Amino acid sequence: MNLIAETAWHHQGNFSFMKKLVSEIGAKACADIIKLHITLELSEYMDADHPAYSTLKEWMFTRKEWRELINLILSGSKDLMFLFNDTHSIEFGMQFNPGHVEIHSTCLNDMNLLNCLKQNISRETKVILGAGGSSLEEIENAIYAMDHHNIVLMFGFQNFPTKYKDINFSKMRKVMKLFPEFQFGYADHTAWDEPDNILITLFGAALGMDYIEKHVTTAYGEERVDWSAAVSVDMFNEIKEKLDLLSACDGNGLLKMNQGEKDYSVYGPMKKAAVANTDISAGQKINKNMYSFKRTKQVSDLSQTDVLENMGKMVQISLKKGQVLLKEHFAKEDKEG
Repeated sequence: MNLIAETAWHHQGNFSFMKKLVSEIGAKACADIIKLHITLELSEYMDADHPAYSTLKEWMFTRKEWRELINLILSGSKDLMFLFNDTHSIEFGMQFNPGHVEIHSTCLNDMNLLNCLKQNISRETKVILGAGGSSLEEIENAIYAMDHHNIVLMFGFQNFPTKYKDINFSKMRKVMKLFPEFQFGYADHTAWDEPDNILITLFGAALGMDYIEKHVTTAYGEERVDWSAAVSVDMFNEIKEKLDLLSACDGNGLLKMNQGEKDYSVYGPMKKAAVANTDISAGQKINKNMYSFKRTKQVSDLSQTDVLENMGKMVQISLKKGQVLLKEHFAKEDKEG
């Protein structure tokens, strides 16, 4: 499970703050991926009549500043991820070969943006589509437009902060069943001061997510953009520890029994084994009256279904009453039957 550290517009145009944030996430946070929102042409993303336009215009970083932040990440151990809001950002950002790129739900059906991304990504690039706050039709349209095999559907949305009743894990499970060929993520935006913040994040992860995303801050509780859902580095690391525990409990998903299950499921001491009800002589054919299934201190190498499959077969070694049936008691071939 990959843990994404989200930075977004938390910098509020303060490059020194952003540089410190990225540096501390890189050095101290147990993140797998650091995510940057790159916007280079605000007018392509937002009309001038939007209430946030003038503010965001003042907060824009230059290409040189973005390049410095990107190189800071690339020089460390974390993977790089971009969220693109305009085509200029895509053309700029893809020069750095990020492993993960995202189209936010606010831009999910912007065909110009999707087409530009489609033309600039490799087959190996993970394309994250924001499914939170999106209709099923919008999600399907974006998937069809991207026509990419390496898609991640990212659930969760920010309504400052997200309310319990709006998370809707049940809906996520249904959507996941509709697209079994893709990977999934959950971007949690629970309130920063919610006592169950970490627990709610883990609830989302337990649905079978491949990615978990959290806003991270170096100014915990300070009223900045996205502060209401931003966790501290220490909280972020606690989430990572618990996600690792969750992944370990989740296992490999194989239907065959693992070693722990085999050790538990010993026939005789744990699972019932076939115990002879009477003495059985070599040459007799086994029938259901000759044994009973019981727990015993003896260990058998025959499962209950194995015994049933040997019904009517001849035993080649005599058994005493109370002795468990073993594979060696039966002939490999029943020549008479």
